[in-house]
Amino acid sequence: MPTKTKAFGRALKKIRLKKKLTQEDLSLEAQLARVYISELEFGKKTPSIETLFKLSKALNVRCSKLMELTEEEFIR
Repeated sequence: MPTKTKAFGRALKKIRLKKKLTQEDLSLEAQLARVYISELEFGKKTPSIETLFKLSKALNVRCSKLMELTEEEFIR
């Protein structure tokens, strides 16, 4: 079972790829560093609430959807 941080990273990456965005695209849209996006996707960093809102806005998904997908990844 993955950690919650890794589960979030996998969910984030799935949504990003589904939206056909690169890490660079997402970083520009969310006003976050590309390296930070990478660290989130690899489960090396844990996002703040502010970051969650930036990511969900940039991906055009609700925060609750991002958390739902994270939960699905976590229980796999």
